[in-house]
Amino acid sequence: MKSRSIAFFLTACLMAADVCAQTPTESQFIASVNAAIANLNASTGQSSTGPTHPIVLSGNPIFTDGQLLATTPLATLLSYVDGLRAAGAQRVDLNPAVTTLSNPTMLASLDAVVTRIRELGMQIAIDPEVLPAELGQHPTFATFQTAALQNYAQMAARYQPDNFVILHEPTTVDAVLAPPYPTVQQWRDFITAAAPLIKAASPHTRVGAGAFQNGVLPDLSAQENAFFQEAVTIPALDFLTMDIYNDDTFPVYQQWISLAHANGKGIYIEETAEPKYLPVPLPATLFNANGYLADTLDGVSLIGAANADFAPLDASWLQAMANFASANGLEAVDVFQTEPFFAFGTAGHDKRTDPVYFSAVATALAKGQLTSTGQAYAAIVAQYGIKTAVSVSNASYATLPGTFGANNANSTVAPDSLVSAFGTDLPVFADFLLGGTSAALVDSSNTSFAISPVFESPEQWNYMVPSGVATGPAWLTITNPDGTVIQGVILVAPVAPGIYSVNANGRGVAAAEVITQHADQSQTITQAAQPISLGSAGDTVYLALFGTGLRHASSLSSVMVQVGNMSLPALYVGPQGQYAGLDQVNVQLPASLAGSGTVNVVVKDAGYRCHVERGDG
Repeated sequence: MKSRSIAFFLTACLMAADVCAQTPTESQFIASVNAAIANLNASTGQSSTGPTHPIVLSGNPIFTDGQLLATTPLATLLSYVDGLRAAGAQRVDLNPAVTTLSNPTMLASLDAVVTRIRELGMQIAIDPEVLPAELGQHPTFATFQTAALQNYAQMAARYQPDNFVILHEPTTVDAVLAPPYPTVQQWRDFITAAAPLIKAASPHTRVGAGAFQNGVLPDLSAQENAFFQEAVTIPALDFLTMDIYNDDTFPVYQQWISLAHANGKGIYIEETAEPKYLPVPLPATLFNANGYLADTLDGVSLIGAANADFAPLDASWLQAMANFASANGLEAVDVFQTEPFFAFGTAGHDKRTDPVYFSAVATALAKGQLTSTGQAYAAIVAQYGIKTAVSVSNASYATLPGTFGANNANSTVAPDSLVSAFGTDLPVFADFLLGGTSAALVDSSNTSFAISPVFESPEQWNYMVPSGVATGPAWLTITNPDGTVIQGVILVAPVAPGIYSVNANGRGVAAAEVITQHADQSQTITQAAQPISLGSAGDTVYLALFGTGLRHASSLSSVMVQVGNMSLPALYVGPQGQYAGLDQVNVQLPASLAGSGTVNVVVKDAGYRCHVERGDG
């Protein structure tokens, strides 16, 4: 099957010689790409048999790239993350500028974006990009290397990414640098120096490097291939990447895959989008005097990739990439141009660099809408994506507000708290008896904790977050007896308040007790599900809330309970004592609350808050 695929791609232009000799019409271009897709699907055998093995499906939010991070409103950045989650993305790939951490505006935005990704239980890959003039006009390689080695380690320490791509597309970096350009050996030395710094800063992070191929860029592709051939032999690298924006170089990609596997390394598609509709021949203005790209292929395309005409092609291409990745044992597919998930462009305003199209994407994000391409991607994830389990507080089942709110389960939890993990085909008690079942939580220090459920069903696990789990992201792995792996990401915070409700779904009336201390020192205890009487003269009334994720509050004075419009200091915060993971918060209810009716109760600690539920007063 591989030889058939190779023969097709090498002779693709023979199908329509006029298409290769001159600029094709739009319909000819679409037909030629569809033909390539069909042949690729046939060569992998995936069109009829389904996925060979699961892969990670990822997406890139363009508004976080480079300088856009500093100019895009935070609400739009967060909505983009929400939108990728709604489209099924299991990982978010970020391309911050090398010096992002030294720019306060960009740093604050990136912090918020990474927190949102982790709160939503998604993985993160970081692949820094070098901006023109970021390190001065055409900096030397030595200047770039010094800045990168320092900043990459700091990024890894701050964000604890799952993957860190030290270098991809070396010729793209060359285009920003001053000559003499780095040799392949210099790039190898740079990667060899950067990898241990990143690993020391974030022990769980895997490191990689990669390149691209494209038949319309033969000279650059040759340089990229030489780099890949060297990179695959670097011991410090865990994985290799490849960027696929074309349908004419799959024989080389097949060779790269074989090389990676032969060297014991993972490999995945770090960037992809369907081929660009380009003029033939390419304009000379595409290249600078040194032969590197002075513009993007999207910039010189005749019709932008975001044009609605290409919507069916979008879906077919993404399906083909998932087919190809699954059939060839790749780890993941990352969609680089995800804007068509949310909005299509119109004639003249259909490129990712066009301000009018940018505005259309931002508007679509604010409305929480997915296009047919976004919906197609969600279907691909359902078919090919790795199995995941989403963990939330077992008490509050907290969600994050947003335009794509249906998918916004908040995966922030605390040590010694009870959480619920939701997924499919989770192992149950009988599976543990049969053996071969295991579950572990690996924290940001790369420490592994064995865990077991306190309740299990095929769709839900309740488990305790171990006491010693470090703050930051932590990775849940559940292995079924048949070897199926289910993965999940949680964000561990010192405190993650969750209050139980009477109906056990995190909403409605709080599961709490009202203790009335009478003047004669006797007590009356009632359930908060009933209307609360604030007692007679001389009585003192206390509310005891039951929850989880509260016991590690920094101090008693840091915890406040908001009842209606009143903020009240907590009198006790800590373990309830009777059940593992169960915490209790006590607060005195002032007589002035009498007659307030139904009020909201919110528990806050050091910036963490849990909007829990209502009681009658």
